[in-house]
Amino acid sequence: KRRAVEQRAETQMVIPARYKTVSARGDRILLDVPKAKEESSGGILLPSSLQSRPGFGTVVDVGDGELEGGKTHTFQVKAGDTLLFTTYAVGRIKLKLEGREGKEIIMMPEGDAIGIMPRENPDYTDIENLKPLFNSVLLRMAPEPKEDGGIFLVGGKRERPKCGHVVRKAPGRIKDGNHVPIESVEENDFVMIVGGGTEIETGIDSWNVIDASYICGKMPFASEREVYELEPFDDWMIMKMEEPPQETKAGLLLNTRLSGQTTLAVVVKAGPGIKDPMSGELKPNEFEPGDRVMFRNENLNIFDGPNQGDKYLLLRQKDVICKVQE
Repeated sequence: KRRAVEQRAETQMVIPARYKTVSARGDRILLDVPKAKEESSGGILLPSSLQSRPGFGTVVDVGDGELEGGKTHTFQVKAGDTLLFTTYAVGRIKLKLEGREGKEIIMMPEGDAIGIMPRENPDYTDIENLKPLFNSVLLRMAPEPKEDGGIFLVGGKRERPKCGHVVRKAPGRIKDGNHVPIESVEENDFVMIVGGGTEIETGIDSWNVIDASYICGKMPFASEREVYELEPFDDWMIMKMEEPPQETKAGLLLNTRLSGQTTLAVVVKAGPGIKDPMSGELKPNEFEPGDRVMFRNENLNIFDGPNQGDKYLLLRQKDVICKVQE
């Protein structure tokens, strides 16, 4: 996922030489991080896009787990673990130790860690052995599907689902001291994602570590990867877009502003529903295939169908305004 502006919410602090140790508090961890390379081994300056890739660091300390309001945080990492972490962290503090040049310590919330690397001094080729943390999943991304027959498409290539194989999944978030496992996917599943995640190119494979909530369903592996082939999870729905009506059934013209902000579609497939976070009971999806619905035309995941002019999209139940009938 491209970012128009690179924003680093990072604070730098200098620790005077008279202080010999630094300890983390709350849900924070301390990482010993090698200085980012500004040039390759051949002396070639690296572009900022490569310098800002996810970083590696070794855990030297974890906090006491005490949070505001008497809450506690249970850590999934420990001292000695080598982590992959995001460089787009909010609230991260870079500690400069006075008199110990070349030593760089970063303090950040544990939630900014992406996963545990398999060895010390890793590189990006070790990503396939990464152990993801929290509610995330490691995916080996599939290459973009090729269009049949080499036909030139006016306006560029079709927007197709972004898919990958599940290589490994995290233990799940911790609730009341216990892991809440990721139930929607298993290793080797071929799934579709929405959202960026943490994308990593190794030169051979493309990888993505993404929160399981952004995995919207399973895709048949031996398929053309059309979005309507997806078996949606939770309350995700696949819809085929239609032209919105210009007037009501009674013949009244719709307000131009309203008709421009809403879109009409027919449900093609619907996920089973979502679990109530308190009771754990399944709340069935309110919509089923064949239902015609209206929704706001904002932040849509739109995909082209195989026929010119066909548009499909993914929506969640909460994004639907209403069901309409003729």
